[in-house]
Amino acid sequence: MNITSYNITDVAYHYVGLRALASDGQAGSRRDQLEVIRRGVLKYVEDRALRLMLPEPRGTFESVAPKICQELIHFGFARLEKGTYILTIRGREVLSLLTERRFRELRRAMMVVHLETYDNLATIVRTHMEKGPVWRPIVETQSFSSHGYLVKLLEPTFHGEAPDVLEAAGLDLSATTAKGMEDALTDLILRHVFPGQKLRVGLFRGIVDRLASLRLINLPRAQRDSCEFAKSYSPSVPERHIGELRPWHERLSVFLEGRHAYDFFLSDPDMALHSMQETLLQALRESVSGLQPIAGYYDLPDVRDRVCEMIWIPEAAFDEGVNGLLDRRPSPITVSLQYERITGRRRPLVRAGTAQLSNLIRST
Repeated sequence: MNITSYNITDVAYHYVGLRALASDGQAGSRRDQLEVIRRGVLKYVEDRALRLMLPEPRGTFESVAPKICQELIHFGFARLEKGTYILTIRGREVLSLLTERRFRELRRAMMVVHLETYDNLATIVRTHMEKGPVWRPIVETQSFSSHGYLVKLLEPTFHGEAPDVLEAAGLDLSATTAKGMEDALTDLILRHVFPGQKLRVGLFRGIVDRLASLRLINLPRAQRDSCEFAKSYSPSVPERHIGELRPWHERLSVFLEGRHAYDFFLSDPDMALHSMQETLLQALRESVSGLQPIAGYYDLPDVRDRVCEMIWIPEAAFDEGVNGLLDRRPSPITVSLQYERITGRRRPLVRAGTAQLSNLIRST
């Protein structure tokens, strides 16, 4: 089947649902269960915004809870019985991984069930691995009606054909906004990169955000030809790209469309290992070349973007590794915070076990 929900942007929403359904209906009716899930997701999102010093979330998440439960049914984790959602044996097994903090096993279980359940989600992952990054333009308000600027935004995808593509699209440069132009260009890109897939722009954004929470996709900001992009790529690699493997790539097998075996090499390094922390530290020191320091520190999201692509690790693994380096005595790095640089798109580091934020970093 195809995934159609763009509201569930974080796999943690499913974990809220699993915990809420763990009582086998003793929590009350289906309506009561949905309300518990809605409140749980809202609290999770509010807590995350507060922790990262971001604006409060908008909306009440009324429509999210039924979608979470429907997806848990799709995954085989729950069933609807006598008007109440009940966890299956498989659902309880996944919940046990969560409660026992067996996070690496949990991630693999959730990766596999997502890839084997949703055909269009699996296509997005495979395309990123096999064809390379997807460059979604970030359109500047003051430039969105410039023909030359729009051509440059299409160049990473269409290369020399970008002018012809833009002309054939027939976009009215005077009758839209920067956001409208951004969506129109992204739609052109998605139809080219994913032929045969009906991927709406909002759905694609939601899927790649969820894939980022699954550690299957990274979402750095990228600069090219004086233009800015939301670039998505996979730190994992397909089997035929075996020459690109790093020691921390591990084989993962899934059955796509219910029958086709597909093997790829997952990047999910154990950042508690001293060897991985040393690899990270070396890449961190190399990554600052060409970056502009701020009182001796470097922008941590920029460093994260560079390091993850240098050594092919997920963004969350970078944060785990930096926390590991900070735990050393003495620590080979220091971090700091500049409040005005925090944005939703440039996530700061959260210090493990504390509420401390950092968005500046340097090696000592």
